[in-house]
Amino acid sequence: MIDLADNLVRQIGLLYRAMMKALETETAPLGIGSGRISYLFMLYIKEGLTQQEMANRLQADKGAVARTLAQLEDQGYVSRRRDPTDKRVTRVYLTPKSKALQGDLEEAVAKVISRLNEDIATEEEDVVKLQLKQMLTTLSAHYTSPRLKRQ
Repeated sequence: MIDLADNLVRQIGLLYRAMMKALETETAPLGIGSGRISYLFMLYIKEGLTQQEMANRLQADKGAVARTLAQLEDQGYVSRRRDPTDKRVTRVYLTPKSKALQGDLEEAVAKVISRLNEDIATEEEDVVKLQLKQMLTTLSAHYTSPRLKRQ
């Protein structure tokens, strides 16, 4: 029988929740929730993505991405504009407000990552990363929907 109180899946889930709580604490003074950070970081790397591209990269529901982008837009962190070459496409861009926040957000995330790894030796961290990537690859190969596999 599977030990539902102490198994790898539960530990990964608890780790994720603890990490999100830590990010929420570190970013609270900045006025942005931890769930929105990944959207901004994605745009820090490459502005002008479409909502669908963002949903694919986040492996998230397009509707959830649309709602989060609407909130970020209402708060003045992003703007959505029609693609000048294809008016059917809307692209997402950072605003000066979100660009000004980048250094502070990077610092907050770096602090959480540092705390996460502070009791793990570098070589152990590399092994953990490799194993987690392999687990993700294996599960994705078996459970990713055909719609996402085509892209």
